[in-house]
Amino acid sequence: MHDQKRPSTPETAPPAAARPAAVQLRARRSPKLIALGALLVAVGGLGAAALYSMNADHRAVVVMAADVRRGDAIERDDLAVLEIPESLTVEALGAAELPGLVGQRSLTDLPQGSFPLARHVGEDPLPTGQALIGLRLPLGKLPTADMPPGTTVRLVGLVEGTEVSADAVVASTPVLLDDGASYSLDVRVADARADQVARLSAADLVAVVVVRGA
Repeated sequence: MHDQKRPSTPETAPPAAARPAAVQLRARRSPKLIALGALLVAVGGLGAAALYSMNADHRAVVVMAADVRRGDAIERDDLAVLEIPESLTVEALGAAELPGLVGQRSLTDLPQGSFPLARHVGEDPLPTGQALIGLRLPLGKLPTADMPPGTTVRLVGLVEGTEVSADAVVASTPVLLDDGASYSLDVRVADARADQVARLSAADLVAVVVVRGA
C-alpha cells in the first residue's frame, strides 16, 4: 500500500514584527512649531552676525569729543579715541597722532563726532591787504549748498539801480542763528572793499553767490 500523503496545510505567515518604538510615522507638524523654528534660525543668524562684528578687525582713530569753532585752539578734552571696523572707509587720523593735534588752531569748524584731519589745523594768518568781515544773512540770500572754508564767493549788493559786487573767500562755515531765519558767515575780502561790504550787510542789502571753478 502506498502511504497516503497527508494534505498539506497552508503555511501560516509569521506574525509581523512589532515596529520599533524609534520608527514611528511622523506626525504632522504644527504651524506654530514651524514658525518657532524659523524664528530660532533667524535669531541664530543675527547672533552669528554680531559675533562676526565683535571679532572683526578694528582700528583706533581720533574723533572730536566736543565742538570746536574755527580759530579756537584744540584742547586735550576736545579729542577722544574711537574704535571703528577696518572695513569702514573713512578718512581719519590714527590714535597715535592725537597728541600732535593738542594746542593746534582749528582752521574750520569741527563739530562733535567728526574726524579731525591734519589739514583742519594750523596757522591761518590774514593775508596782507585782506579784511575779515562777519555777515548776517537771512534765508534766501546765501546758497543752501555746503560752503566750507576756502570757498570762493561773490558778494552782490542789492541796491536798486547800481551794480555793486566784491569777490570774497569763505572763512568759516555758515552757522544757523538762534532765530532760525538767518545765518552767520565770516568772509575775507579786499581791504579796499571792506567798508562798503560791511555797510551793505548792516542794511541787509547783500547776497552771497558761489563762484564755481574759481
